[in-house]
Amino acid sequence: MNLDLYQLRTFFTVAQTLNFTEASKRLYVTQSAVSHAIKKLERSTGQELFKKNGNRFSLTEIGLILYRTCETVFYELEKAEELIAGNKNKSAGVIRLGATVEFGTTLLVKYLKGFINKNPGIHMDFLFKHDLLKPLLNDELDIIIDCKDHKVDGIEKKPLFREEYVVIASKEFISANKLREPSGLARCNVLSLDKGGQWWGNFLNSLPVDRRPEFKSITEINHVRGIINAAIESLGAGFVPKYCVFKELKAGALKNVFPRLELLEDHFSIYQKTKRSGLERHRRLIEYLARIKTAHLLRPQ
Repeated sequence: MNLDLYQLRTFFTVAQTLNFTEASKRLYVTQSAVSHAIKKLERSTGQELFKKNGNRFSLTEIGLILYRTCETVFYELEKAEELIAGNKNKSAGVIRLGATVEFGTTLLVKYLKGFINKNPGIHMDFLFKHDLLKPLLNDELDIIIDCKDHKVDGIEKKPLFREEYVVIASKEFISANKLREPSGLARCNVLSLDKGGQWWGNFLNSLPVDRRPEFKSITEINHVRGIINAAIESLGAGFVPKYCVFKELKAGALKNVFPRLELLEDHFSIYQKTKRSGLERHRRLIEYLARIKTAHLLRPQ
């Protein structure tokens, strides 16, 4: 039995996505070319590698064994390619970095300017979204920075920093609604990423049960920057990461409504696949990211 490297790479990509169309996009080939390669590999092995249930594909038992083997082999080849490129002073490779939307767009790109300038051989691509684990598991991303706690086999975690939150409103809104205590939020409009107010969980859960206001009027805005701008325009009280509004708080465009409250925080961490942790470019980036501190993030630019 001779296993063709191209067919194995195609199989590995299909196994990651469980979608022939998505695999063809990643490989920059037609879907028929992907199907042809998989059929040839199955003929070569004498085994079915995928099974179909309705419109969904899954790996057979033999397919899963081959996938795990490919995962080890291709990750080791990636390390070898990186080492060879480094010895020839060529490009050190690509890192596809994922992060939550507001952290990524507000701070991460700006913070990584120093890393990019110091490592011209490492090409950085970014994906900012709130569902990051699946792209990491499917190798669409190499490293993610997330405030969700992921406990998955084969994934390693490095704690990064704590994310502080703040309740914000304009001076005019606070005055008009006599907003002095958390209970006052029950009689005014609040701004939230969701209509149910779950976005305010870290605020509500920091209060005793009998002091938690019941929101009666919620304006849903699906982006943190939208919440900030709406709060500036006195459309409601918002709840956002503190680093997002440092300039607005300093300039007086917004006020910290409850400065004495100790709100619950989220904990950001870096995640990557354990098998890829030996890559030098990953090590450099994670070492650089580990120096991020909340105080640094809140420092005026």
